[in-house]
Amino acid sequence: MISLGDPRLKVGVNLDGQLHFPGPDGKTGVYLPTVAQDGLTRPFLLMGTQNPDSGSYHRQPGWDALWQHSTGWHADVTLTGSRHRSYTDAQSLLPQLARQGAISGEDLTRDVGDIRPDRAVLATRSYVASFLDRWLRGHDDHLLDGPSPCFPEVVYER
Repeated sequence: MISLGDPRLKVGVNLDGQLHFPGPDGKTGVYLPTVAQDGLTRPFLLMGTQNPDSGSYHRQPGWDALWQHSTGWHADVTLTGSRHRSYTDAQSLLPQLARQGAISGEDLTRDVGDIRPDRAVLATRSYVASFLDRWLRGHDDHLLDGPSPCFPEVVYER
């Protein structure tokens, strides 16, 4: 099992994953895991969506705590028009099913949003690859320096 303090863990990427949980009763309060309470000293990329419970790190208690306590490089990008399943293979597959009438347009929008699938996949691949290249391979394409005209659908925060 790999722990947060494991020296083999060099970087981290979170694809719209939650960093806070309900309190002990399962309904109220906010429980922050250790990573959110202590922050990170290593590079970290958060990719959020426009789901009502996602978006900017400021909107989520766990993500906001992580930002406040992290001393390592970190950035937050939000994919405009996306939903939680936009970072999965559903982004490519569900629109095909909708075109064939297997799922409704309403279900499609609820699951993957209204971003074009090709743009969502390209943005996800590009930002994750740029992050890993920068911090693990020492190759910097500068995509993570700030907002990019190549990806107008991505909101960048640092």
